[in-house]
Amino acid sequence: MGFIAYLLWYNHTDIIQFERIDIKGKNGENRIVISNESHIPSPIVNGKEYKRKMTPAGLIFYDKNGSERGGLVFSDQDNTNLNVIAFDYQNADAIGIYSQDNALTDDFKAGLTINDKDLSGKPGYNINRINLVTENGNASLVMKDANEIPRLILKVDSLGTPSIEMFNKDGLVTWRPPIKQLIP
Repeated sequence: MGFIAYLLWYNHTDIIQFERIDIKGKNGENRIVISNESHIPSPIVNGKEYKRKMTPAGLIFYDKNGSERGGLVFSDQDNTNLNVIAFDYQNADAIGIYSQDNALTDDFKAGLTINDKDLSGKPGYNINRINLVTENGNASLVMKDANEIPRLILKVDSLGTPSIEMFNKDGLVTWRPPIKQLIP
């Protein structure tokens, strides 16, 4: 804190500019990194570095051993704006909250994704189980089995029409109520 006060006093300004700030733990490992997209670190899981799917700017969280555990990131590539808050298990994504929109197509999407932990320990892999999404005016809740096959989908489309569908383990519809039962 004294260093920041010194910089403010020394520079006689209220603005401090950096491209990346690393906050370290006592063991020297990153605990929090705040970075622009040019200096965002690659994901690290159990000491191994992996390639990032995109290069966002934001805030990355790490556990005491230096493995990535989530973050708050922003990216705008190819006219698409993506904002994500993520919390990770020890080896992969657990919960994600996101919003995305495209300036050229006016397509938009926002949602919540919840994953089961993959017990094999394979880094970066998880089992997607629940998605709560609004996309281009259509809202849905999709619940999947442990094989990531949708088993129950609740929807309300952009015109306000609701639907409920249940699926078997092969992804085939096993139940859909008559539309008359859904609309009063």
